[in-house]
Amino acid sequence: MAFGKYPLAKLALGVAMALPQIAFAQITPPDPVTVNRTRALTCLAQAISYEAGNETIAGQEAVAQVILNRLRHPAYPKTICGVVYQGSERKTGCQFTFTCDGSLRRPRSAQSMAFATAIAERVLSGGTSLIVGGATHYHANYVLPYWAPSLVKIANIGAHIFYRMPGAPDFPAVANIDYARGEIAVAQQNSAQQPPAPNTSLFSPWGLPTLSIAPSGRIKVAGE
Repeated sequence: MAFGKYPLAKLALGVAMALPQIAFAQITPPDPVTVNRTRALTCLAQAISYEAGNETIAGQEAVAQVILNRLRHPAYPKTICGVVYQGSERKTGCQFTFTCDGSLRRPRSAQSMAFATAIAERVLSGGTSLIVGGATHYHANYVLPYWAPSLVKIANIGAHIFYRMPGAPDFPAVANIDYARGEIAVAQQNSAQQPPAPNTSLFSPWGLPTLSIAPSGRIKVAGE
C-alpha cells in the first residue's frame, strides 16, 4: 500500500509504532454495595442533622431510629433515602419537613454533618435507640399534629415527642440491610425478627391522606 497517498493513515501508523505500550485504563463499574451504603449513610445523616442537629446524642439517635422503624413497616419505602425523601416532591405532605420546606438550600455546618454522619454510621452498623423503641412518628413539642391522638406516645426527648402506631412493635428495628439488593431485603429480614404484626388500622402520616394496609400488604387510601 502506498501510504504517501494517505497522509492521515500514515500518521496513525507512525503513532501506533512509536507508542506500542499505550495502556488503556479499564473502567470498573462502581460496587453496588458501596454505592447503596454510601447513599443510605448520606440520606440518614442529612435527616439527623436537619431534623435534630441541635438535639442531644439521644435525640439524634431517636430520629435515626424512627427512619429505621419506618423502613421495617410495610407502609413505607424500602430504602433509607426513600423513607427520608418520601413526599419531598410536594410543597406540603413530605414526611420529614426539611425535604420540602427549602431547608436544603441552607447547607448544614461541616461539624453538624460530621457528627450526624458518625451517628448514622453507628445506627447502620446495628446500633439502636431503646428509648423510642418502635416509634415511627415524632413532632416538635410546640405543635400538635392531627395524627398525634391516634398514636401511642412513647417518649419526650429534647424538643421532640415520639409515637408508635397502635399494635406495631414497641422495640426498635435493627439495620440488618442487604445493600447488594438496594436495601429491599430489610423488610423481610426485620419482619422475621419481629413477631408482632403491625396493626392494619387506619393511620395518617404527615400531610398524607388517611391510609390503611390491606391483608395483601397493598397500601389503600381510605374510601377505596
